[in-house]
Amino acid sequence: MAVRVPHPPVLGVLDWGIGGLFALREVRARQPSANLIYLSDAGSVPYGRQSRAELQRSVARALSFLRLRGATHVLVACHSASSVLPLLDMPHTTGVIAPQHVPMGGRIGVVGGARTVRSQVWRRALSHPNNSVRQRIAQPWSAAVEAGRLDTLHTRALVRQVLAPLRGVDTLVLACTHYIALAPLIAEEAHGARIIDPALACAAALAVPAGHGRLEALTTGRPDAVNAVVERVFPELPLRFGAVTLP
Repeated sequence: MAVRVPHPPVLGVLDWGIGGLFALREVRARQPSANLIYLSDAGSVPYGRQSRAELQRSVARALSFLRLRGATHVLVACHSASSVLPLLDMPHTTGVIAPQHVPMGGRIGVVGGARTVRSQVWRRALSHPNNSVRQRIAQPWSAAVEAGRLDTLHTRALVRQVLAPLRGVDTLVLACTHYIALAPLIAEEAHGARIIDPALACAAALAVPAGHGRLEALTTGRPDAVNAVVERVFPELPLRFGAVTLP
């Protein structure tokens, strides 16, 4: 009788665009033998623009697809998408709204997309008598990263404009997975604040069992457009996105 050998574990990483690749890169750097599959759901309406009900359906569909593709655990590397995870019955799924990675006490600034900031999810997560939390919408930052404009005069001006009212915070939380791409510019305008990227912290904390180092990347959007940006922002990742349609 033949013995069925189980497939090695696979970590799926989900985001609307390419921001989640920073988390994937972190996992790959720490655990190069991990089997990884990345899904960019760029063919749908941007997650940050969807209603709560629409986003819940989009995330559930994407997670189901990753499971069918072989993912045994999924990192939802998107703050908007992570905000609806409590509404879904999806085991073995990790979001990036993780206040445990943010030092408590002091003045905390949070920058994120419009949906994330307006949902107050991070303000509630950081609610503590010793915390003072200020938030700013930094929506144009993610668009700059998706276009590969990481250090232009316009991008520098956007970073300066968003962070000016947060001057004096002790800790700055990057509540969007794209923003770490702008870390050098953010550090210049953060005036010594500790910069926290919860997504990278979550990725670093994941223990992915050893596999064969498989790396697969799929998008519901245009692979040529995604690949062109990935080549500029992530030249060290051996990635070529393929097209996929979610059921």
